[in-house]
Amino acid sequence: VTSIASGRLISKWGKYRPFPIVGTAIMGVGMLLLSRLHLSTTGLYTSLSMLVLGLGLGMVMQVLVLAVQNAVDFRNMGVATSGSILFRQVGGSIGIAAFGAIFTNQLASKLKLPAGAHPVKTVSPEVVRHLPPAVHHAYANAVAESLRPVFVTAAFISVFAFLLTWLLREVPLRGSTPLDGEEVAGAASAEAATVSRSPTD
Repeated sequence: VTSIASGRLISKWGKYRPFPIVGTAIMGVGMLLLSRLHLSTTGLYTSLSMLVLGLGLGMVMQVLVLAVQNAVDFRNMGVATSGSILFRQVGGSIGIAAFGAIFTNQLASKLKLPAGAHPVKTVSPEVVRHLPPAVHHAYANAVAESLRPVFVTAAFISVFAFLLTWLLREVPLRGSTPLDGEEVAGAASAEAATVSRSPTD
């Protein structure tokens, strides 16, 4: 929703810098809301928290790609776009690994099984669902408690991203395409000059 809305507003106003700033702030709020999840949290609260996070992401992801594309020449747009996607994928991979490590370490320390119970070899929603009630509660509580540091860490990263977005430089949006204007004229002139300097038979 916010991705479409921000795209329309950028086309109307010609400015994109405010959207990542607001978007990262909303992302931070969404992460803080998700960090308050616990066993008694309702599905409505969880859904609204994820909605807030999604609204923030929608104002950031595609707008930053637009900012990169707008900051380079048309001839380098493909390189800039692919580079942006590459760094996004690399960052996502690093983030998944880091958050997964935090969650795993927290889960191992917060899992308090009742006396006589042994941890299962494979933890999955299906396996946990069929555990005895006391063991099931211990796993569910450990998972909920282990998610909190993950979302708190993500909230701090969102705050850092919010500060970085203030350094984003506003470059006026280009209104022409490489099929018209001076780009084609310049390319044609350069090609004609090259042909005129080439040796003839």
